[in-house]
Amino acid sequence: MKTKFYILLTVGLFTLSAFQWFDNGDLVNKIIAGLQKYHLETPQEKVYIHFDKPYYMAGESIWMKAYLLEATTHNIDSVSKVLYIDLISEKRGKLVVARILKCSDGTAKGDFMLPDTLSEGSYRIRAYTSYMRNFSENYFFQKEIKIYQNQHKSQASEADLAKALEVADLQFFPEGGNLVNGLDCRVGFKAINTFGKGVDFEGFIIDSNKDTVTAISSQHLGMGIFNLSPEAGKSYVAKIKKADGTYTGFPVPGAVDEGIVMLVDNITNKDNIKVFVYNNFVKEEDKAGELLILAHQRGEACFVGKGLMSKKSFVASIPRAKIPGDGIVQITLFDDKGLPRCERLIFVNKNQKLNLKVSSDKESYKTREKTELTIEASDAEGKPVEGNFSLSVTDAGLVQGSPNPEDLYSYMQLSSDVSPLSGPNAYYETLRGNIEQPSYYFKKENTEAFRHLDLLMLTQGWRRFVWKDIIAGKTNRINYFIEQGLSVTGTVLRPNGKVSDHAELTLMLKKKDNTSDFFMTSADSTGKFGFYGLDFSDTTTIFVQGTKEKGGRNLNLSINPLTFPKVTLTKVPYNAVEFDAAQLENFLKKTKEALELEKKLKLSKVQMLDEVVVKGKKETPLDSRRTIYGRASNTIEVAKDNLCGGVTNVLQILQGRVAGVQVSGSGLDYSVTIRGINSLSGSTEPLYLIDGIPVDASGIASVPPCDVEAIDVLKGAAAAIFGSRASNGVIAILTKRGNNNYNYSNDPVMGVTTQKRVGYDIPREFYAPKYDVDRPENTRPDFRSTIFWQPVVKTNKEGKAKVIYWNTDAGTMVDVKIEGFSSEGKIGTGTLKYQVK
Repeated sequence: MKTKFYILLTVGLFTLSAFQWFDNGDLVNKIIAGLQKYHLETPQEKVYIHFDKPYYMAGESIWMKAYLLEATTHNIDSVSKVLYIDLISEKRGKLVVARILKCSDGTAKGDFMLPDTLSEGSYRIRAYTSYMRNFSENYFFQKEIKIYQNQHKSQASEADLAKALEVADLQFFPEGGNLVNGLDCRVGFKAINTFGKGVDFEGFIIDSNKDTVTAISSQHLGMGIFNLSPEAGKSYVAKIKKADGTYTGFPVPGAVDEGIVMLVDNITNKDNIKVFVYNNFVKEEDKAGELLILAHQRGEACFVGKGLMSKKSFVASIPRAKIPGDGIVQITLFDDKGLPRCERLIFVNKNQKLNLKVSSDKESYKTREKTELTIEASDAEGKPVEGNFSLSVTDAGLVQGSPNPEDLYSYMQLSSDVSPLSGPNAYYETLRGNIEQPSYYFKKENTEAFRHLDLLMLTQGWRRFVWKDIIAGKTNRINYFIEQGLSVTGTVLRPNGKVSDHAELTLMLKKKDNTSDFFMTSADSTGKFGFYGLDFSDTTTIFVQGTKEKGGRNLNLSINPLTFPKVTLTKVPYNAVEFDAAQLENFLKKTKEALELEKKLKLSKVQMLDEVVVKGKKETPLDSRRTIYGRASNTIEVAKDNLCGGVTNVLQILQGRVAGVQVSGSGLDYSVTIRGINSLSGSTEPLYLIDGIPVDASGIASVPPCDVEAIDVLKGAAAAIFGSRASNGVIAILTKRGNNNYNYSNDPVMGVTTQKRVGYDIPREFYAPKYDVDRPENTRPDFRSTIFWQPVVKTNKEGKAKVIYWNTDAGTMVDVKIEGFSSEGKIGTGTLKYQVK
């Protein structure tokens, strides 16, 4: 079949004499300008997550390392510094838990601690930046994770196993997009079972006269290819032999009477990619005009050329030297109106992958023996490379990975840029995930891998943009910007709903250690404001105060809540043959024992003490609010001494009760001066606080006197913690409802609003016992499935790094996996297996 194909390509072709370079044609300029505009105005990002293992038991921890790259160049420059990772229940279609990770140099580390009550089933981990939300959710990193309960019962049955071997659907993909009557075409295909996985088969193609046209058989994971020259008036069906000896039929897509066929040879020539173009147009008006061939890699144009529609055939040669690097190249044939007529993806491998070697200091080890790994990273020329990598070590007897799973290289170079096609001429976006065993195609020991990768490319479509939008100069509207830190945004308006000109905003971040950070900004002409580049962890209380240009605080403030992308419910079919049942049962048994032992050890560390008497002053909620400034110069116990009666303004309570404090005014308009304090600014007004929130005098007037528990007056050194703002002293109002158990944000206060805000997750350190010396905790059994996890392994200038850990009690094979990238964005992966006896 191969011989027939390549002979056909050599017959009747007009070569470069009929093939010309475009000389600044309008269409070329429009396409190139469109590509440049698209990537300049809407650059994209890619995220990949390295996990410690492929599945988990409820109660375990998921350990992960994120890699974030710019989508076109794969550089780590100018990418977001904030990454969002969600754990989603596929069964309920709901967000279970979310994490915000801080990125540095294109990486971030984190973890999920799974509740032991989590129901068994399929979960999806979704990772994205805020900026990525401007585009389809299909660009997010998404991975299905199985989470089991200890009472797991296999869903597989003999019927399921039988279905896994049967062809449930056979999809056809004519090369370039269409079958054309009278023209020799190549047709790619993929056979899948009811679980969406490729399945091998044998069969044949028959025409509508029941004549056999050609035999067909799959070559890799249900994929294959055959030649077909359709005849007008005939239809074609593929007949597939079933296990019981009967045949089932799948119709081949119909052919058009007139059209264009584009065939691409990415296999036989090491220097050039050959593109063969045929047409069978008869009418002169159809044969008029030119055809444009454009090739790009991740949006960077690398070849442009043209041929004449009047010629029945021509061939173009794309020099491989023109392709920038490893990755997918999209070849598109346009007519002179700018409409894509044919399209084909190929993969170009220029061997730019990092060489990442992992070696151990021994061939085999004893249980609990120290293991020392050496990591060596070099580029394609063998030069040492400094890089940032992550390493996982798992018990191969407990953790069975799927064959040739996704890794950093296969995701960044392959899976993240394509979508499965639904059939001929159907180039549309869909959920990524139909590439089986993606790392298979990049292992040097797989001699047929590149040819099989070419088959895969026949079944995939480019998914990062649509040509119609590129030619029209249309780009995505940017509603989410690249985040260099956390942000707090909101709106400030007058009580009548109109915009307040020149409103000034102050943000206070109240931390767990009771210290606070202050930030200032101004609202724009629409009343919107934002504080950007913030850095805080865990759940934090934020306070925002707004003031008018002249100091008034009669404003309504609102803070935009932290939102998450909508969860799309997807049906994830159960894969009956994904894991070996006996090995999975062993994993669950050992993991259950380890989790129960961990609980018992935690309880055993709790020791009952003899009765002791501890004397000291009880800290009340009131005291904790004073932690920021310590002891006050003077305190008035308003609630305790019942001082709120007969006053309309809180400041009236100060009159005559604190030496050196003068109160003047009437009605609701009062002011305070603290004698003995000189201000360089000429102002005499002190700094006012309500439960630690800076406010102005009008804010004080809005607090009902009988809602106040105490008033602190700070002078001199006591006020120094607040800096120049407190040069005239501090009046601190502590309300009855301002304690830790009261949500003061429920009480509307003009010009002030509060919110609980989630910050960066603080990643935990992976616990790995050291058995070099005797320790009490080392007496417990150790059968952990994840033996070691190190999210940050950095090679030095010599391209080397050392990793040391201790093996468990299991006599088993051990799997080591490492992946990561260099500072230039070059990607590498490596594996190692060794024996523990």
